[in-house]
Amino acid sequence: MLTLRDIRKSYRIGPTEVDVLKGVNLEVQQGELLSIMGQSGCGKSTLMNVIGLLDRPTSGSFMLDGAEVSYTDDDALSEIRNQRIGFVFQQYFLLSRLTALENVALPLIYRSTTGTDHHHRCMDLLKRVGMADRAHHRPNELSGGQQQRVAIARALVGSPSLILADEPTGALDTQVGGEIMDLFKILNAEEGITVVIITHDPGIARQCKRVARMQDGVILP
Repeated sequence: MLTLRDIRKSYRIGPTEVDVLKGVNLEVQQGELLSIMGQSGCGKSTLMNVIGLLDRPTSGSFMLDGAEVSYTDDDALSEIRNQRIGFVFQQYFLLSRLTALENVALPLIYRSTTGTDHHHRCMDLLKRVGMADRAHHRPNELSGGQQQRVAIARALVGSPSLILADEPTGALDTQVGGEIMDLFKILNAEEGITVVIITHDPGIARQCKRVARMQDGVILP
């Protein structure tokens, strides 16, 4: 599904060129549940941004579903993100003025999809993540774990083939974090969604079927 070859990413900070990714090589198969584990500053969040087409590598090759990713058309990249990739972050990024249901519907609105079909789709997903009874609550009326469940439903609403989760349990206590991980495992096992989880926590990493360890800007062999 994903093939990265010698991916490098540098940033210029004043007169200094900072190398964050230093030649990442990684393959992710369809249907995998993979963790990318490493300490803060090792480059794992930058790698997630590259995989999620939120950032462009300085050099290297990125194949998605057998096709080379081209960075010349921003609209095409946005369409891929909207239709094929779901994002879950440590911070939930729910819009405070919207209900849980309205937050889940946002990706469909960006697709100009309207009508009762998308309402039913969003309600079905809220039910799937155990949040149907909170559909009309706003984020400030939800716990952290509940907000993360809504964020996962939002990530799923476009029927993505890939979910990228960056420290998705980092702001949650151990019990609630375990419930969120159980949800990812169910989605992977029952629906075949490829899930890539970025984490610094070995306990979270061990729950995934494969662990890729990252250090100093590279994936360790």
